[in-house]
Amino acid sequence: MLRLAAPGWRTFDDLRSETMWLDALRRDTTIPVPRIIPAKSGEYVLPISLPDIPKTWNATLMSWIPGRLLGRYLTERNLEKMGALFAELHQHGAMWKPPVGFTTRRFEHWLSRDEENVIIGDGASADALPARSRDLLERMHRHVESAYAAIDRSDLRVIHCDLWHDNIKYYRGKLYPFDFEDTVWGFRAHDIAMAMLDLLEATNEARYAELLAAFRRGYKAHLALPDERIEPFQIGRLLWKINWVARYEPESLTKMIERHVPVFETYEQTGRVVRPLAG
Repeated sequence: MLRLAAPGWRTFDDLRSETMWLDALRRDTTIPVPRIIPAKSGEYVLPISLPDIPKTWNATLMSWIPGRLLGRYLTERNLEKMGALFAELHQHGAMWKPPVGFTTRRFEHWLSRDEENVIIGDGASADALPARSRDLLERMHRHVESAYAAIDRSDLRVIHCDLWHDNIKYYRGKLYPFDFEDTVWGFRAHDIAMAMLDLLEATNEARYAELLAAFRRGYKAHLALPDERIEPFQIGRLLWKINWVARYEPESLTKMIERHVPVFETYEQTGRVVRPLAG
């Protein structure tokens, strides 16, 4: 599989860091990750420029992963396997010593890729929101930042950062993770939270509770779960989504806010994260 990363889609260092970790995972573990196929020069990521293309594209060649996306097979047994997969990745990410050139980026705020914050504070998008919505977003922002500030710093390790169920393939009973391009330094609670939020949005509250319990069983069979609750980091991800809409689809911001106000209010009242309203 030849991946051509469009200009602006992750940096060269991000993509090179992905290949470094994949190479180490294939060498150190039995996790069936893609194999990076080097160029004749030995490089894993090649910047490609052509006369009629004004910007550089970064190319990576890797082996194809068999199977179908795990989203088709969201059973409790498979979520136990997914929990075990996370635990194995987290163990390796803690012990591995990356080589020179690996990213120094850390995911320790709800915005961690230098994105502009246009929904909190005095930004143009924030000013256009009703006072109730603006105050609610401010409270969620402070809550999430407090959760990141309080996290156990010794838990920092290399994480996938986007290992939701459709970045995993299912083949003959085994799980095959892929799409490691968000590889970064981060925390286990954050890594789990991102995947479980996508699981919630793909199912419903009742089914999510069953599948989350199965995930935790699989994880705990190999590694103790992190002490931190995952819900604050899920709220942070929702703030990120709203911020993305405000930046790139501002005409949809009002509806996006309306869908998520009940989510944030329910969270403030109960500590639970629920699915946003349809729309």
